[in-house]
Amino acid sequence: MNRVKAFVQKIWTYDLVHTAVYSIVLELIVECFNRRGIMGLAFPFMHPIIFIYNTLIIMTSMALALFFRRRMFVYSVVSVFWIGLALTNFIILSSRKTPFTAMDFYLIKDAIKVAGLYVSVIQIILIALLVIAVIAGLVFLWRKAPKLEVTIKKTKFVAYAAVQMILVFLAAYGMGITLLFTGAVEGHFGNLAQAYKKYGFSHCFVSSVLDRGIKKSGDYSEEYMDSLKNDLDNVDVEASEKTPNIIFVQLESFFDPTHVKGITLSENPLPNYQKLISECSSGYLSVPCFGAGTCNTEFEVQTGINIDDFGPGEYPYRTIMKSKVCESMAYDLKKLGYSTHAIHNNDGTFYDRNLVFSHLGYETFTSIEYMDGFEETPMGWAKDYILTGEITKALDSTAGTDYVFTISVQGHGDYPSTPMEGYTPEIKVTNFPVAEQQTSFEYYVNQIHEMDKFIGELIQSLSERDEETVLVLYGDHLPTFDFTDEMLTNGDKFQTQYVIWSNFDMDRQEKNIQAYQLSAYVMQRLGISEGYIMKYHQSKQKLPEDEYLKNLKILEYDILYGKKEIYGGETPYEATNLKMGIDDIEITDVYNYNNTVFIEGSSFNDYSCVLINGKEYTTEKVSDRLLRVNGINVKKDDVVVVAQKGDDKVELSRTTFTVKQQSKKNAQQQ
Repeated sequence: MNRVKAFVQKIWTYDLVHTAVYSIVLELIVECFNRRGIMGLAFPFMHPIIFIYNTLIIMTSMALALFFRRRMFVYSVVSVFWIGLALTNFIILSSRKTPFTAMDFYLIKDAIKVAGLYVSVIQIILIALLVIAVIAGLVFLWRKAPKLEVTIKKTKFVAYAAVQMILVFLAAYGMGITLLFTGAVEGHFGNLAQAYKKYGFSHCFVSSVLDRGIKKSGDYSEEYMDSLKNDLDNVDVEASEKTPNIIFVQLESFFDPTHVKGITLSENPLPNYQKLISECSSGYLSVPCFGAGTCNTEFEVQTGINIDDFGPGEYPYRTIMKSKVCESMAYDLKKLGYSTHAIHNNDGTFYDRNLVFSHLGYETFTSIEYMDGFEETPMGWAKDYILTGEITKALDSTAGTDYVFTISVQGHGDYPSTPMEGYTPEIKVTNFPVAEQQTSFEYYVNQIHEMDKFIGELIQSLSERDEETVLVLYGDHLPTFDFTDEMLTNGDKFQTQYVIWSNFDMDRQEKNIQAYQLSAYVMQRLGISEGYIMKYHQSKQKLPEDEYLKNLKILEYDILYGKKEIYGGETPYEATNLKMGIDDIEITDVYNYNNTVFIEGSSFNDYSCVLINGKEYTTEKVSDRLLRVNGINVKKDDVVVVAQKGDDKVELSRTTFTVKQQSKKNAQQQ
């Protein structure tokens, strides 16, 4: 016994042993958060090699403590860092089904906007108190933690620490390369949630930090792209004489609840959508996300680019698309004379769409800040019926043909877990497989029932137009419930449905496709083949899958990150001068009355804010033609601005008016 004790004491004198033990404990804590329970303690027994690898990743960061005399303080800081990441992942998985990645730091602004829907005020206060307590604890530890007595020169101390850290890093790096080479772990994750459980939080999160964008293939070369270009230039799609209006509507969290096994519904929640499915071309749509990630399905549909070719958990809207233009359906249709419009009944800045849409070829973007008279759900999202009028307005805004890409929001989570006071669901749901989510799912079913009514109203409106029109409807992903593949009749929680309706004859087809193939498929049905990605999907789907995906990835890399060889070295696309909203917001007169400024004009709404000489004032909307600012007067040469601002106070557009002279209304008051 004494020998064992002496051996342990001797081993404990080595710095790396401290680091290793603390890293093992920390890895176990992190995995408990990752697995949302004590099953994390079983990780080293279920996947011992992967557990060691994840521990080495943490140990690499823990080894930073070897450079400092206050080692317990640094160990604590590193532990707080990893536990903070794991706890964030734990919280995020409570409201969505995709884990926390480095790319989520790009979404902080959007997360703040909707935090109140997912986290209560009390929870926010508790989180704030926890953060304060942790910071206070670290400050106390900095002041009270013991310092290591150093008997060697500082240079030797640092060199000794550096050697140890390099050894740990090489061990982690070498093991990672070996595991990747042997296939024991993957660098690319088809299913992010499963990867986090299978390969560990540390490996997956670090991969999301290091792996961004589309990687260059060893086959990429000028000759390779010339060959592909020549091949695609010869693609011949049977042309059609029709040039209909083309409308895509991406339906938020929309799917058919009758696909949940064993569920009982008091009535059919989707009569309009099911009728379309039975009568029109339709099929299952494989989407890149589950429970969240709307903009990635949106990106795939518009561009034909496979999100799987980017880094784990990456949102191209927040990375490459903020600075680069990209071939898209909007750009393709602009070549044919189409006007291009985007519509979304949510904040224009969400996922930076107000910036990204100009890089995807849209001429106008109507966000919630340019809509008037909408109604909200009990959870605060705009109802989708407002979109019928906005789509009609876009179609009426031009004399020619239009392409309209619309993103709905009504089905968005979070969903109430207990019955809401004053809310009586029209449709009752029983036997939902996850009993504790029964109330939430019933609320969700009633929201998509209203979305189905919007679909019926939209179809009716388009049917009455004297213009040939194609409407494509699809769900972006399944809602945030604890679905498994086994619960669903189609057996895949990464599938939604799409349907293609037209007010002219189109042969009915049933075809299951990927989201990045949808636009090319619809355009092929219409005899349209523009753009190299569209042509690739239309002509190469019969290739063996690995070859099809490999060539697609090389094409994507060339367009977004490479030398643009497919275009002859320079992209033919330019960012558009994106106009926010269809209607012009105008100021026709500004005048004083009883110590109040009135602003007359057109297209005002609740998001209109008045600034006078650069200072913003509390603004009251009297009507869509009149705004009022109390307690102030204007005088000659004052500059009056009406700006459209969302809840985040980001200015999306402004209209300026200079008070040149006293208006007749001013004179009448004197």
